[in-house]
Amino acid sequence: MTGVRQQIVVGLDGSPEALTAARWAAREAQLRDLSLQIVHAFDIPVAGMLGYTIPTALTDGLYESGEQLIADAVQDVQREYPNVEITSRLVRSDPRPVLVEASEQAALTVVGTRGGGRIPEVILGSVALHITAHGRSPVAVIPVGTELDSAGPVLLGVDGSRTSEAAVEFAFDEADRRGAAILAVVVWDDVELRGLVAAGTLLDQVEDEKEHAVLAEQLAGWREKYPDVAVTQEVRRGRAAEALLRPYPGGPTPQMIVVGSRGRGGFAGLLLGSTSHALVGHSRWPVVVVRRPHH
Repeated sequence: MTGVRQQIVVGLDGSPEALTAARWAAREAQLRDLSLQIVHAFDIPVAGMLGYTIPTALTDGLYESGEQLIADAVQDVQREYPNVEITSRLVRSDPRPVLVEASEQAALTVVGTRGGGRIPEVILGSVALHITAHGRSPVAVIPVGTELDSAGPVLLGVDGSRTSEAAVEFAFDEADRRGAAILAVVVWDDVELRGLVAAGTLLDQVEDEKEHAVLAEQLAGWREKYPDVAVTQEVRRGRAAEALLRPYPGGPTPQMIVVGSRGRGGFAGLLLGSTSHALVGHSRWPVVVVRRPHH
């Protein structure tokens, strides 16, 4: 990221998930002493069809409903966070490029999940998927029912990549602002080894130790920079998203998951089915996807 970004942007579409996202974004703005911009963009799918003219009444009605939607959201958020400066933007356009453009000047871009069908990565909607893939700031995807006052740790998924380094920085800063601990987890896929050796062999132990070293190395400088943030390190085995979403017995559940937009071996922008999008589709907790800054 370049320059100083003075606001948090949240996308609003009228769903309960989006209102939860707006409240979460307002709390984040308060923690960071930033302003909040609420963006509502709407598109008319039939626009541009040959021989079809959009009735003026339809366009006017969509503008009026959008204005009311924003007004209600502002009132709701301002009631809980009266000290947060709130601005709004109403645009007739595809919300995906609108939010990507807004993210250029945002410290954080926030959207809600949508639906809960059998294929969550698809049901959650093209907007959330598009923003997590192409947003120019860290992107937080907020599921409905998120607890705003959770006392759990910030769950940090680490893989040793440069993108992961950006996620580590974000997680430590976030934990420090929230007075939270960090649970840093590195996951290695042991499925590939099962065709060669049995589980519980020396090779498993060697890989565990290797991943512990990767984790410790990536956290070292940040632990020194944030000495008040308590850190627990853990190595897990399996598919990354599944391992990160496993139950956490004996303690509070995470208040958020922070991961890089892609890890070792990934391709920028090609995120469907990747760890970050699998987390966005299935997580019960907010997921923050952090892209590596471009200088």
